[in-house]
Amino acid sequence: METLEIAVTTFVRALAAIVVPSERIFFLYAFGALAITYLLYRYRKPAVAFLKYCFPKEILFHKSAKQDYLFYFLLALCKGVLVVAPLAWLGSGIHDWWVAPAVAQAGEGASAGLWPMIAFSFVLLIAFDFAIFFTHYLQHKVPILWEFHKVHHSAEVLTPITVFRMSPVDLLVTGAAVILCESGARALWLMFVGPAPDILTIFGINAGIFLFYLLGYNLRHSHIWLSYPAWLSGHLVSPAMHQIHHSSEIRHWDKNMGLVFSWWDWLFGTLYIPKEKETFKLGINGEEANPFHATHEMLWKPFVWAWARISTRAKQLLSVFAACLVCVLGPTQDSVAKESYTPPSLHLEELTWTEVKKALEAGYTQVIIPSGGTEQNGPHMVLGKHNIVVRHTSGALARELGDTLVAPVVTYVPEGNIDPPTGHMRFAGTLTVSERTYQDVLVSTAESLLQHGFAHIYLIGDSGSTQSSQQAAADRVNGGWWWSGPPKVFHIGDYYFPEKNRQIASLEQDGFSLEQIGTHAGIRDTSEVLALWPAGIRDLETAVPGALTPGGETGVIGDPALASVEIGQMMLDLKVQAALAQIRSLME
Repeated sequence: METLEIAVTTFVRALAAIVVPSERIFFLYAFGALAITYLLYRYRKPAVAFLKYCFPKEILFHKSAKQDYLFYFLLALCKGVLVVAPLAWLGSGIHDWWVAPAVAQAGEGASAGLWPMIAFSFVLLIAFDFAIFFTHYLQHKVPILWEFHKVHHSAEVLTPITVFRMSPVDLLVTGAAVILCESGARALWLMFVGPAPDILTIFGINAGIFLFYLLGYNLRHSHIWLSYPAWLSGHLVSPAMHQIHHSSEIRHWDKNMGLVFSWWDWLFGTLYIPKEKETFKLGINGEEANPFHATHEMLWKPFVWAWARISTRAKQLLSVFAACLVCVLGPTQDSVAKESYTPPSLHLEELTWTEVKKALEAGYTQVIIPSGGTEQNGPHMVLGKHNIVVRHTSGALARELGDTLVAPVVTYVPEGNIDPPTGHMRFAGTLTVSERTYQDVLVSTAESLLQHGFAHIYLIGDSGSTQSSQQAAADRVNGGWWWSGPPKVFHIGDYYFPEKNRQIASLEQDGFSLEQIGTHAGIRDTSEVLALWPAGIRDLETAVPGALTPGGETGVIGDPALASVEIGQMMLDLKVQAALAQIRSLME
């Protein structure tokens, strides 16, 4: 079939979707959803008329819903060329390469009887459902694919037409996976079971899929809450479970990605079964639920975002090519000028945006995100100890690395629970945030820097409470998949841990005992601040060693009276050298 013919057929099919059984808004499916809604209405007895309960104006005429209606036709115009034609070509190739040889091996006969038909139909349904789930999972976990999947999640209200609010790239990836999985299942049946029976169909489509669409599928993208009992939700995805999938609440992120069966979500750890009706805001996130201000942006804007994700790698390849040309032709005045540029400061907060841009162009493609904290440090030392130290060490590390800038210090980190107070929160002045909030700050900061073109980001924390969250944030940004590309965000734990930076071993060599060295606000911390900002140290005679409890104790573990500027300079240098060694090892 010619591409133009496919395009026209696809568009006409979209116009007539209500009478096409394979389309999800087929009139019988709509009637099934309407019948279930009426039963729920009778059961719940809301104080509104049925039509208002079923078709509320605030949803049907919401700006987001209007985008859905317009996008439906906009997508229909280009879907044939961008999606259907390539998938038809792929399906034909897969059949010739994979299925046809299996048919030849199995023979032409078909298994007779109803049960073989049911079994084969179920196998194909399983393959279809897994393909939908797995591509959906990838669309949430692979950063480049997520940029396209944002189109679907940008809906601020849900209507049955929202199901068509999908980027052509989403449809192409999902369609390709369905073809591969269904063809694979068919080929395996032919090779290991024998000739394939006919599929059990209703109106020409798999009976299992038909029943799934008929029994309330269109309620998934609606305001009607239909939740199954917990035991059934462990097997089938209810409409309520998919509505939760569209939630912008953090607790709901990346949950319930299945279409028909909940088994895949259980296997991949993404299952979320609501215990009761939940209320939540829809959209991508709480800051900007829908970043598409015009309908046409849903077609082209994801490509811009995706390019921003990969442009750093493209720039690196272009840089290699340019370097080869320079070797052959000699450096130009422009390249010499770029190579000689040095920003007036290595700290982002002390630069203008044009100076940062020049630094990036000159090769400053690495950046450090330091984390400090505001916590008690005994009666002798200021609360901002970690902030003072990590700003200095990050600057020193950036100078050692070269071509590296330093982001502002993250001063709000986990320090314990608020109510009841735990950890350092039991001492006046300590400030804390949750682990998730801290992670979110790191993730947003890293993604901001990657968007601007930085290639490598290093997370360095001066406090023990930041270490695990830094690793988790790095994993979230990197995506966790080899096809997401090489990791760009790194947790530099060697900076902090004594067994790596050798601070304690060095002090022991100088004759200090472990009791004197301590673990908090002792010799190490006090010496570091003393070397950097003596005004941050009060009367050391008040720093009596004690436990981390406020009941008459000092919040000090170790003997800070033994601190000195010389020890502080050595401690700072050990941290910098440990981080430098780890980063160089990672880059190698």
